[in-house]
Amino acid sequence: MRRLRRIGLVLLVLAVLLVSWEPTRVAFQTAVLLPNLLDAGPKPLNVFSEAPVRSSLPYRAAEPGGEADLAELWLPASASPERPAGAMLLVFGVNNLGRNHPAIERVADGLARTGVVVLVPDSATLLEGRLELGEIDGVVRAFQLLAARPEVDRSRVGIVGFSVGGSLALLAAGDERIAERVRWVNAFGAFADASTYLASVAAHAYRDEDGTPVSWTPTPLAREVYLRFMLDQVDDRADRRGLENAFGAAVLAGDRPVGDASLRGDLTTRAARTVHDLLTAASLDRAERSIRQLPRASLEFIDGISPIRHLGDVLADVHLMHETQDHHVPFVESRALAAALDGGERLAAHTEFRLFDHVQPDDLDLIAAAPELVKLLLHVRTLMEEAL
Repeated sequence: MRRLRRIGLVLLVLAVLLVSWEPTRVAFQTAVLLPNLLDAGPKPLNVFSEAPVRSSLPYRAAEPGGEADLAELWLPASASPERPAGAMLLVFGVNNLGRNHPAIERVADGLARTGVVVLVPDSATLLEGRLELGEIDGVVRAFQLLAARPEVDRSRVGIVGFSVGGSLALLAAGDERIAERVRWVNAFGAFADASTYLASVAAHAYRDEDGTPVSWTPTPLAREVYLRFMLDQVDDRADRRGLENAFGAAVLAGDRPVGDASLRGDLTTRAARTVHDLLTAASLDRAERSIRQLPRASLEFIDGISPIRHLGDVLADVHLMHETQDHHVPFVESRALAAALDGGERLAAHTEFRLFDHVQPDDLDLIAAAPELVKLLLHVRTLMEEAL
């Protein structure tokens, strides 16, 4: 059965190549790269290419008493100061797996084997499941480190962001320090607006293009990050502890807590009462209304971390990807980004799939997945054309 699966995957890759064929080197390289990205079947790229050289580099200074954040650099065997190559910065989301996780290593290694310089930064903050505005600066600094490498062609450097990392990638691409140097951005599974995303996690629903609420079940990680963010908005320790004790377990379990009028009356701060209302919102309307009533500092953070509110600063071409059955970030978030970009010339591609578990490959039914694999190959090829 395993052998038949492998043979089927090889035939499928060949079929995908024929369907999307262009007599170009990039088209061929993309097709051969696909098994590495999906971790499916034999990987001919590993046989016919040289292993890249990797090293760990500091890209952001340490906080007092801490250690510097490190990034993993993957240099293709063919890249040198005399023959600089295109490059990609890979940015992952909150509670990510880290730059040395096998899945991330597989993707970085595959890209580097095709001839792309790859940098994968780690962030202690994101690894802890927290999101701060300072993470945008972290992406900028990692990009600057990558673009300054002598083996890198500075005219062919882009950013690939996964999940929340996609949102950070878009925000960093608009930073004045690097905006004119970022050639392209690919955001995979990103949220457009933190307020609509938080409301979706709170209410277990999102709005379609007509504004109609659609039932949706957020992942355990989405619920965990959401709960932590909500509790962080409450400065009073007693209020925060009361909310966590009353609703924390239910939110993490995927339940929809019911409001507690007695507890709400005992809360001493407006922020705590607003968070109470949000954690117990019975509808998407109520969740959205509660978010608008958060403290000013919270709303400023939401504004600062929402790429759709800062797209005017982005000069690079933007590529969007999203899984239509994504339960970490609703796919309509990427649709909102696409709609906001569609009036200009920056939207290079917007592709929706049914292939992934959020941003990681799902179990593939080879026959059923063939049309989706074609879409994936065509999308990835547009990125490879930018970098190779």
